[in-house]
Amino acid sequence: MKRIRIALVGDFDEKISTLVRLKQSIEHCRHQVPFELDATWVSTDSVEKILTMPNDHHGIWIVPGSPYKNDAGVYQVIQMARENDVPIMGSCGGFQYMILEYATNVLKIKDAGHEEINSKAVPVISKLSCSLKGQEELVLIPDKRSWLYKVLGMESITGKYYCSYGLNPAFQQRLNLSPFVFTAFSPTGEVRAFELITHRFFKGTLFQPSLDSSLGNPNPLITSFFEACS
Repeated sequence: MKRIRIALVGDFDEKISTLVRLKQSIEHCRHQVPFELDATWVSTDSVEKILTMPNDHHGIWIVPGSPYKNDAGVYQVIQMARENDVPIMGSCGGFQYMILEYATNVLKIKDAGHEEINSKAVPVISKLSCSLKGQEELVLIPDKRSWLYKVLGMESITGKYYCSYGLNPAFQQRLNLSPFVFTAFSPTGEVRAFELITHRFFKGTLFQPSLDSSLGNPNPLITSFFEACS
């Protein structure tokens, strides 16, 4: 049976419940995919092994848990995956960093930054108007051509979160230009998902699919990502 290798880029800590849930969500998917799934944690201070051997993994998941031990390394991994068409998914912090990498390296937004990490930077990623730590929210999926709609088949879902930062609404229009498109929104119009439609798989969600997964009902977005890596 074919073996698919996924790099989980992040700083695992068994005391962080969201990371434990993510680890469990991968186990939920194993019986749903027609291949062996080898998902390994790669600490952000050890990303050189990904950067120097980009073909060693079939896909990359930038997991929650920002700020990371090595933020610069995370951005390098995202850029490498984007430029080399390596499947990559980001959730929560991964969503934020993937947007920021694109804003910096593709759109050339000078001094683009993350408000939580650098208060003097241009806050492309800023504090949410209302914290979503441990919260649920209605997520609207208006684009029926999007990956989210194609996988879920629904115009809205309940997103589960554990974050306080997201895309600054002031930059929403500037970033939402094909091939980089926003595909899910809060009821008040704030961005909750994106995809780079010219890429094999470059997608992110602010909500965490791993928080909505069980052994009997694996999250279909996660299994879809693994299938895209195969």
